[in-house]
Amino acid sequence: GFDTVDLFWSGATSANIDIKRNGVRIATVPNTPSSYTDGTDQRGPVTFIYQVCEAGGGNCSNQVTVRFGGG
Repeated sequence: GFDTVDLFWSGATSANIDIKRNGVRIATVPNTPSSYTDGTDQRGPVTFIYQVCEAGGGNCSNQVTVRFGGG
């Protein structure tokens, strides 16, 4: 199947959160329940860089790199 990534966060104060993959916003979701699953539509090997930001240009998390291996 396709690669999926589960993201979890804490400490954000805005009502909504922007999810960024490789520098591009891919979703805006409610801050609660503080989680998001990205169905990447990709199969490994592939590398993604994620960041979670308070919606509207607020504070952002550190970047997290996710690597999927291949046969």
